[in-house]
Amino acid sequence: MNANRETAYNGYDPKPTDIICSAYFKAGTNWIMHVCYQIAHLGQGEFAHVQDEIAWPDAAQPKYWRALSDDNASASPTGYRVVKSHLSADRTPIYSPAKFIAMTRDPVDCAASGYHFFAKLYFGPMTPPPDVWLRFFGSEHAFWGPWCDFTASWWAERHRKNVLFLRFEDMKSAPENTVAQIAGFLGVDLSTGQIERVLERTSFKAMKAQNEKFYPVRQTIWSAPKGEIIRKGAVGDGDALFSDAAIRNYRASMSEGLNRAGSDFPFYDLLEGTS
Repeated sequence: MNANRETAYNGYDPKPTDIICSAYFKAGTNWIMHVCYQIAHLGQGEFAHVQDEIAWPDAAQPKYWRALSDDNASASPTGYRVVKSHLSADRTPIYSPAKFIAMTRDPVDCAASGYHFFAKLYFGPMTPPPDVWLRFFGSEHAFWGPWCDFTASWWAERHRKNVLFLRFEDMKSAPENTVAQIAGFLGVDLSTGQIERVLERTSFKAMKAQNEKFYPVRQTIWSAPKGEIIRKGAVGDGDALFSDAAIRNYRASMSEGLNRAGSDFPFYDLLEGTS
């Protein structure tokens, strides 16, 4: 999974009309990139499968997604195109004219979502116990790197004019505000009807009903033939999956990582004296 982290953007020529949606693994990646895609298409975006339209340069096998160098995706009326990523800011060409939208989420919820995702897509009967998975998820070997590195890196860049930093929980509680925030960041003036279409097409219900447009092809002999990429989208889901001790250890590890990075990221009660 981490093979292309250092080389994902080699040879890439960023354009002002590129929107790189970099969400931490299982922090709402498909959701945020679909919102951006629909805003770019003024609420009228259509595709058979998301991989036909959106490049993912840091994927384990980017060749199964639209190539980053391929500008022939369905032209949007705004001129924008969307690129998917899970990479931290230091592995991303932020010193460029492209737009960057970063999203994080409570790290325990990311871990829980990742557990269910990999159980269905890869591991099947080989799925490790939840607490073992959580320990791996907090290590340097975690897919696309640990949460603390990603979050600290993007939080530090949040004041850049071409960076918008978002949290899954805020988007979940008020999606209309997030759509307006993203549209404003991109300079896209949406009508009331266009906003309504964006919200409708990117709602949890609508995306879950079109699961086949987002779910990857089977990866192993244990892959569930009808797995769900849009599962619950819940806040606090991880608390019921992992043991209290495992959660304490994981959160302590993420807190240590934020401190090592000198981050003042104030959410999820990970730093002393914050909320």
